[in-house]
Amino acid sequence: MTDLFELFAGNKVLEDEGKWIELDETTAIKIRAFGSQAVIDLRDKLMTPYQALQRAGGKIPDDKNEEIGLKVIAGAIIADWKGIKNAAGELVSYSADEAFAILKALPKFASFCIQFSTEAQNYKDGLAEDSLGNSSAP
Repeated sequence: MTDLFELFAGNKVLEDEGKWIELDETTAIKIRAFGSQAVIDLRDKLMTPYQALQRAGGKIPDDKNEEIGLKVIAGAIIADWKGIKNAAGELVSYSADEAFAILKALPKFASFCIQFSTEAQNYKDGLAEDSLGNSSAP
């Protein structure tokens, strides 16, 4: 019999603070779980201007919807990074603005962040390593 708690229970602290993923020896990204409080709060804040439109049965314009999604990834799902270069090849410190620019240029990076953040197995107690690297800060 399958134990749903074993499969889906996560470490709330790890989900909220984020988990480090090493991409190589010098590059790592810290990703929060999609359901973390920071993600929920930022998504709610960015959706506030569109509440009246949605209540009236309107649809958020596609470009704004995409922008909101990328801002949530940039400002809340990504918690930090090390060794990341911008489009000009310059090492950049993490900021939501830098992350947004990179995510906008690299849609597959955005997809990677979302996919990792929604996988319950990535935030389990006792999970020291994943297939991409170590969960501790590099």
